[in-house]
Amino acid sequence: MTEKLEALLRSLILKTSSSVAPPEVRQDVDQIYKLFDLERTVRFFGQRYWESESRFESARPGQLQLENVAAHSFQVANSVMLLGNRFPDIDISRAVELAIVHDQLEMITGDKDPVGKYGDGSDTHAFNSSERDAKSNEEAAALKYFVRNLDQNAAAMYVDLMTEVTAEKTLEARFVKAVDKLQALAFVRVKKVGDIGPSHLSFTIRYSREGLKKFPELQLHFSLILEDLLADIEQVYPANFQTYCQLTCDILDGNPAPRREHLMQVALIGKSGVGKSTLAKLLNYHSGTERVSSGTICRQIAKLLFGNDDKSTTQTLDDALTSIDSSIFLNAALLTAPTGRPICLDSLRFRSDYEIARRRGFTIVRVIAPDEVRVARLSERGQRFDPGKDGTHRSETELDTVDVDYTVENSGDIDALENSIRTLIGQ
Repeated sequence: MTEKLEALLRSLILKTSSSVAPPEVRQDVDQIYKLFDLERTVRFFGQRYWESESRFESARPGQLQLENVAAHSFQVANSVMLLGNRFPDIDISRAVELAIVHDQLEMITGDKDPVGKYGDGSDTHAFNSSERDAKSNEEAAALKYFVRNLDQNAAAMYVDLMTEVTAEKTLEARFVKAVDKLQALAFVRVKKVGDIGPSHLSFTIRYSREGLKKFPELQLHFSLILEDLLADIEQVYPANFQTYCQLTCDILDGNPAPRREHLMQVALIGKSGVGKSTLAKLLNYHSGTERVSSGTICRQIAKLLFGNDDKSTTQTLDDALTSIDSSIFLNAALLTAPTGRPICLDSLRFRSDYEIARRRGFTIVRVIAPDEVRVARLSERGQRFDPGKDGTHRSETELDTVDVDYTVENSGDIDALENSIRTLIGQ
């Protein structure tokens, strides 16, 4: 185990000891993970009279969607019941009531973004006292609005519960607030499955630490979920895991890469399997550039209509839909691209895509790799690719001769790839 990995694993350990034995902590954490299976179980799906919704709505059995507030509140209440038994001083019934209502005011205020513009919470209620005060004032006004039409007894009950959980003056309220952050950490782990950048992880650790301070006896539960998350990250990015830990520790230690208000916008060109996605992720690690994928949309449509995303299928879609709009997939991806932040378009495929990127001032990077490496990577992903047929399609060849600003080789040497990235971003 490296020094930096050990430092990350210690980041959610406080001086206060925990009374819960490690085997019991593992039992608890595994049950918290298991509770997410309820969110993967979609009601009415495929039933008679619900055929249209089953075909066209995004929720699918077995898939974990972004949580709505009701699902999150349920998970927190369930986790409060589960974990409350470990701590005899907790009034579980009261804590469950607090958990059920702890986020109900968000039906009026909306879910407040804790991450913010810079991705570190410095401009939000997470770590900015002025923003925290503003959020509290908004919630106080929302509470008055929430109870205005309730009868006197119901209004008094809600005011009592919501005031208690907001003020955090009781043991139960602090316990609920800690479990709230614990459940959020667990969701990051099961939803991201290791595909999370150092900036996101460092924010998640710091935000979790704020919750842990409210009930330090949960430190082993927080630490175990973090350990599981780091194990996932190592599985996804084994070649550059040490660099990942170093970057995350630098951010946690207050030494992040310089924040740049006008980072370059990057667009990648390259044949299938050259590793454009890997480069996009590493750019995110080193510079915070958000990946925007046009290929994802094409693959999603292919799976929905044909049940697979083989190259022959996606290329058939390319030919059909680009006859309507020559850059239909790129334009669709840009519709949902983050605003006000640098982005990386991970796959320009047609000349019209290239021209859009040039007009918008993107830095164009060509990614290359040996053919045998490309085919092997595609095979590992489960994508069938015939170089003689699929490799000659215009989506593979149309940009072969265009001018680019940089060329990056990605043959599998992660150190060489990271050196190329540092050159690209000027570190």
